Amino acid sequence: MTELPNLTTDRPPAMPGGAGNPAPHHNRPTPQPGDWLWDVTSRAKTAEAGLVLLPHSGGSAQTYGNWAQWFPSSVRVVAAQYPGRGARYGQEPATEVAALADPLAEVLAGLDTPLHVFGHSLGALLGFEVCWRLQQAGCPVAAFYPSAAAAAHTHRPAAVSPARLTDDELLALLKERGGMPEDILAEPDLIDLVLDACRSDMAVTDSYSYGEEDRRLDCPVVAFGGDSDSAVTVDRLRRWRELGTGHSEIHVLSGGHFYLHDHMATLTAVVRRHLQERSPLL
Repeated sequence: MTELPNLTTDRPPAMPGGAGNPAPHHNRPTPQPGDWLWDVTSRAKTAEAGLVLLPHSGGSAQTYGNWAQWFPSSVRVVAAQYPGRGARYGQEPATEVAALADPLAEVLAGLDTPLHVFGHSLGALLGFEVCWRLQQAGCPVAAFYPSAAAAAHTHRPAAVSPARLTDDELLALLKERGGMPEDILAEPDLIDLVLDACRSDMAVTDSYSYGEEDRRLDCPVVAFGGDSDSAVTVDRLRRWRELGTGHSEIHVLSGGHFYLHDHMATLTAVVRRHLQERSPLL
């Protein structure tokens, strides 16, 4: 297991194409056909690699609105938009992982660029299933980056499903895990929307099953997690290395379930290294 030091600064590095210039606001992702993928940046006309970002429970494509600034302009950064979020608000939310993984894999298979997939929490379980489907379709990804989730083959439903908690109980849980931004807490109507989204996504997580088949990805699995995450033990995070081949890694950072908010420089530096190792022209 690789223990990573804290960096003294969390600013984007200087990069070609202006990627190192932090934007004053989050970029507004642009929808792609079918609304499953949103471009976080339009800088890359001819991409050498693609980075696919899968949100956590209750999250949306906008969660990753500032990620493009951490990567070179030759990397196309896209985020998934789940049904029931953002412009897809009126659509029925998914009730199982396959309802998300199947269409996402179909869309991603049409992208003509080496793909790297990052998923946080629910996005990590979904990411494994998307990567597996792409591999089965003859389109293996270059690397998979699960974050803040137990390895897919160790996943077990919670003894008490968070999806069944009262509004007050669920809100308290989200605050404890650091998953409720202050600007949302100030807007009661937004809180209700987030709680509804979290409930549907947590039900998806609870229903997830790795299955009986021994499934491994033909790519490195580079996992991240917080050392004080009450939802995921380091031991279960470490077991992601069993589901990949090649140079798989486990990175543990200080913090809880949303450790990444304090460690963007460290996390994205690791992802950039893998992007550059597998796409030398970056």
